[in-house]
Order: sequence, then C-alpha cells, then structure tokens
Amino acid sequence: MSATPPEPVLRVRHDSWTRLLYLQLGAFAFFLYAFSPSIALLKDDLHLSAGVAGLHSTCYAAGVTVGSLSAPWYIRRTGGFRPALWWGLVGLALSVGLFCAVPSLTVTLPAAVICGIFGSLLCIAVPAALSRAHGPETGPAAITEANAVAAFVGIAAPLAVGGADAAGLGWRTALLSVAPLSALLYVVLGRVREPDWCANEPESVAVGEGVEAYGLGMVDTAGAADEVGGAAGRFGTGAETGGVTVQLAEYAAATRAAEVAGSSGGTTGTSALSATVPPPRAAVDPPATRAATFRDLPRRFWLNQVAGVCAGAIEFCLTLWCATLLRDRAHLSAGVAATGVTAVVAGMALGRAIGGRLALRVPIDRLIFAAFGTNLVGFALFWATPNPVLMFGGLAVAGLGVSLQFPLLSARGIEMSGGEAELAGAVNMFGSGIAVGTAPFALGFLSDRVGIHTAYLLLPAFIVAAVAAVAASRQTATG
Repeated sequence: MSATPPEPVLRVRHDSWTRLLYLQLGAFAFFLYAFSPSIALLKDDLHLSAGVAGLHSTCYAAGVTVGSLSAPWYIRRTGGFRPALWWGLVGLALSVGLFCAVPSLTVTLPAAVICGIFGSLLCIAVPAALSRAHGPETGPAAITEANAVAAFVGIAAPLAVGGADAAGLGWRTALLSVAPLSALLYVVLGRVREPDWCANEPESVAVGEGVEAYGLGMVDTAGAADEVGGAAGRFGTGAETGGVTVQLAEYAAATRAAEVAGSSGGTTGTSALSATVPPPRAAVDPPATRAATFRDLPRRFWLNQVAGVCAGAIEFCLTLWCATLLRDRAHLSAGVAATGVTAVVAGMALGRAIGGRLALRVPIDRLIFAAFGTNLVGFALFWATPNPVLMFGGLAVAGLGVSLQFPLLSARGIEMSGGEAELAGAVNMFGSGIAVGTAPFALGFLSDRVGIHTAYLLLPAFIVAAVAAVAASRQTATG
C-alpha cells in the first residue's frame, strides 16, 4: 500500500513583472491614502462645509466611472498592459500636480475627476495583468498580495500628509510625492516587460476557470476534447469559444482516423467519430460574432457587485472622515487626526499580508464573512469611545476587516463573470466609483445636519447590506 503523495503547495511566482505590478499599484495607493486626509485639510484651507468638501470624492468617483468604462478599450488600443500602466502613472502624477497647484474649487474638483480616470486605469490593469500572468490557481493570491504591498506603501501616505502639515510644509508637499515616486519606479524597473508566455496570449484574460481555488465548486474548462488524450489544448493556436481553445487541426486528424476506422470496420465515419472523439465546441457552437457585454454577466455577479459597492463605501467613509470624528470626539489637532488614516491602512496592510495565503486555503466566502465581522467590531470600538488610543485601535481592527473585502469580492466577481476578466474589472471599478461618489458625500452631508458621530452609523448599514448580498449570490449560484 503506497502512501498518498502530498498535494503540491501553491506559491505565487515573484518575477520582475509581478514585482513591477505590485509597486505600480503601490504608487497609486500612496496617492489614494494621501488624497483622503488631504480633503479634510483642504476643507479647512478653503473654509468649506463637509458636504462641499465631500464633492471631491464625488468628482473622483466620476473620473473612476469614466475610466472604468474606457479602460478595457484603452488597454487593447495601446497594445497591452505595460503602456497603459505607465501612462496611467504619468496621468495620475500630472493630475495630482493640477490638484495642488491652485487652491480653488474650480481647479481642485476637475483635477479630482482626472485623478479618478487614471487611477481606475491602474486599478483595472494591474489585477487583470496579474490574473493573466499567474492563472486561475495563484492569480487571486497574487492580486491579494499586490493589495498588501499597496497597503504597506499606503501606510506612509497619511503620515506624510499629517507630518508635512504639522511641520509647516503643507499637506500638498506630501501629496505631490506621487510624481517623484513614479519617476523613481520607472528609472528602476522601466525596462521590465510582460513575460513571453503572457504577451502571446489574447488580450481577453480568461480566469473564470479557477473557482475551485475559492471553494465555490469546479468549472469544466478543459473541454470535451481533452478527455480523449489531448485532441484539443489551451495553447492559443486554435479557435476560442467560451474561454476554451480547441485545436482544429488535431480534430481534423481525429476525424480522418475515425473515417478510416469506419470504412474498415463496417461503421460509418460519423458514427465512429461520435463514439471516440467528441466534436470540438467550435464545431457545435460557432464562435460568437459579438463581444461580451454587461448584459451577459450572470445575476450572481451583480449581487456580488452590490457587496463590492458597499465594501468600497465602507473603506472610503473610514479613510475620508475618520479624522473629523477623531477631532470632534478625541479633540486632536488637525495634523494628528489626519494620521488616523494610518491606523486604517496599517490594519489593511496586515490583513492583506496574510490574506494571500489564506485565499489559497480557506473558501473565499468564509473569508469575506469574517472580514465584514471584523470590520463591524473595529468600527464599534472606534465609534463608541472618545479615548484616542481606543479609537486608533478600533480603526486598525476595522482596517483589518476592510483589507480583504474589496480584493476578495473583486476576485470573486471575476470568477463569476464567466471568463470576462476585463469586463468584470470594469464593472468593479464602476461600482467603486459609485461607492466613492455617493457614500462619503452622503456621510458629509449628514454630518452637517446631525453631526459626524451620528452620521457614521451609515457604516454598519453598509456592512449588513454587503453580507446580505454575498449570501444572496451564494443562493443564486447553488440554486
């Protein structure tokens, strides 16, 4: 009796291309987590109400919406991920410069729109590129690791903003650091390109095959022809239908063999073929003549997307307005309160550092429910006490929960999209734009009327709605 060989341990391959993608997302994270506390300080500089200051998040969201709708087309137009990623960083640096150049709403609001456009390009291109490079088994872990790196880089952003403001340098100095960081990244890794096995693949990234890695079940992506000794394979040389590549040349050879067997053995060629070699899917179902659209995405994907919108709303409400609650409840200075975002991002960094390995071993739905539960506990601690130490601790725990929500829901959405990774990524960013554009503005609008402490009760409502949406999508998937 032979011992059962142990299952191979899945590991993410950390090549130069992967490291570049991680750091490019990190550069965006530095901007994002410096941008949120900067809005609170801009509010003081321009003597704005919380609702008007929250319009910057709405304008940023409008840019994210535009970018999410145009990013898939732009990635194909520029010839792949590499040029789109670098131009995304250039555009982000220039738009940040515009945001900081003139202290006027007529400039800062349009600049926030442009920041959203180029930021969404980076957020769509990086996960899609990682999915294509690492495949369905380790792609979700690579995406989670990329978000972990981004979170660790993002820890420095609110510290830089609060420190620069407290030192008299002005918060704009810290926000403008996006430009030199991007330039340094290009100097060090500017020549890195996609590996050959990625560059030769079609632009559409088929990652809908990896739901088994999430504990959601198995999807048959090998194709019927693979069951007869490899008459078809996924090597990019045949015709593709529904994410399955069929080598028509080998099928033709199998057809001729079946005909010979039929003529010599008293069986017709067609009967022999049907008995031995299943026809390729391309022969049964002709390739679609139109590209997939949003209407082709299943209902369970859209339910998952509702949870993604709630997750984005939670994250941006925490990072944008936590400094205001720290100032009101704990009576901290503006500079010190701005570093409250650091506690959130530190929790996110820790969660995403361990989340990549957890995503390889724990069912994704279980992780998502645990993340929302952790978020609720951390928020309760932050909201219920005026003690600054406990409030910072609550923010860190809430950040630990936030860390896995959006990345795992995004990866789950890709898996539920039926192989339409770029389309799913665009919808994810569109949903993120809705969250950024509405939730922080609504919280700021309410805080002008009922106070920031009461207005923050929107967050547990978002958590409950997200959990309900995930549960409903599970029932749809199994129903």
